[in-house]
Amino acid sequence: MMTDLFSRPQRMSPAALVIIYAKLFKRSVGPLSFPAFYSLFTSSSEDRVFIILMIIGVCLFVPFILALLSYFPKKFYIKDGNLIFIYGLINRENTIVPLDRVHSLRTEKGIWFRLLDMRGIIFDTLATRQEEIELILDEYDWKRLLAVIEKEERPLPQSESEPPEYNPTATIHFPTKNLLLAALCQNHLKGMAVLLSLSAVIFGSFEDLSKEQYESILEWMVSFLEMLVASPLRIVASLVIVYAVILVMWLGKTLLRYYDTTMNHDKQLLTFTYGMLTRSSCRFFYDKICTIWVKRNFLEKKFGFCTLMLRQALNVTAQKEEENMKLYGTDSSSFFLKWWLGEGYASAEDVISAKSGKGVFYRHIAIPTVIALAVCLLLYYSQLYIWILFPLLYMLILIPRGICTMRHSSIVLKPEYLIVHNGAFAGIDNYIKYTDIEVVQIRRSPFTRRFHRVSLAISTSGTTFVIRSLKEKEASLIRELLLKAEE
Repeated sequence: MMTDLFSRPQRMSPAALVIIYAKLFKRSVGPLSFPAFYSLFTSSSEDRVFIILMIIGVCLFVPFILALLSYFPKKFYIKDGNLIFIYGLINRENTIVPLDRVHSLRTEKGIWFRLLDMRGIIFDTLATRQEEIELILDEYDWKRLLAVIEKEERPLPQSESEPPEYNPTATIHFPTKNLLLAALCQNHLKGMAVLLSLSAVIFGSFEDLSKEQYESILEWMVSFLEMLVASPLRIVASLVIVYAVILVMWLGKTLLRYYDTTMNHDKQLLTFTYGMLTRSSCRFFYDKICTIWVKRNFLEKKFGFCTLMLRQALNVTAQKEEENMKLYGTDSSSFFLKWWLGEGYASAEDVISAKSGKGVFYRHIAIPTVIALAVCLLLYYSQLYIWILFPLLYMLILIPRGICTMRHSSIVLKPEYLIVHNGAFAGIDNYIKYTDIEVVQIRRSPFTRRFHRVSLAISTSGTTFVIRSLKEKEASLIRELLLKAEE
């Protein structure tokens, strides 16, 4: 009866149409918000109301039409262990996802989902060449569909007399306090991306300004820069304010995304649930994880924190790093590594190891130094002498960063797995099983004949690791061992 519920093609519930419309409305409001505000100040009083009403009408009507065109053509059903997704308004297309090959199953439950008691389900397989397949179901249908998927993922024993494997489930809760403390140990300048995105939108709108408006804004910016140059204390104060804004934005983003993170686990499956406004979930099967990534910088080591990421194989459309699960907080790497590599992973002896040479340092600082010097010359000829301090400071930071990158770069082979060490100021350990390695390459450069140093590239289904400036003989031996381990 459970499978019969999805045995015939059916649409998602009508509440899904409301959620699709809400998503499209949200996307349309952003691009049209600036023209609406701009018209308040540039249009005459007679045209102002008409323009605003037209923008509001577009925001309300166009997403509704698009939502109808997106909702009605979509149908789905289950047949012979496959989820069949039908879509397309003019050209009807089918996407077939074998339930036992579901590589990634993530859910989303934002504000609109909660109000309507719905859940967004995103399917992904390694063979999927289309964009992510998303269904919007109510909780009742979701639980029934999940039961069907779990039945396909974990089939019953072939012998009726053989009992199913005892696999109890446990729950771990990651405290929000540790999440925020560990987030403070990260690179706070990540929030700069948000500020730059906002700046790009603002400056992109300058094309619509008149010549007089453009000149007045430019004059204000020049006077503001002159004010900063006249007082180094104001420069420091401005940087402190910008840093504080970035820090708050970074903590807010982390809290919204990873608030109240909970993990259910057994021998085969990890299921994470997280998020403040939008409750999301993702599942990681034991045999579908290709890398466990562990980062510890100075602050994280001092306070017993770490940043840990579980990497799965990427399909042909996956490009976002955030599709992997990243955990901030108390160092829990030993639990995940024991679960994935086995109880004796920490006591395994080294088979062979190799460290990178000085070539990593020179490679790291060469191009950035040339760019920084060019910026210095440009600022010098522009008579902006005080701003030359910033590229000079950047070049000074490059030296210790290059040294740290060289010291962290190495590879260690264990009997059942290998560790690729990398990172700059923070040390990063990438744990990889031999069975997940797909390609091993030795890359030579024009300097190899003189210095006998090469790069070793190791590719999994999720990512590629390059260990540079290794001794040629050591890299060749490691490559032979990895090829034998794959067999």
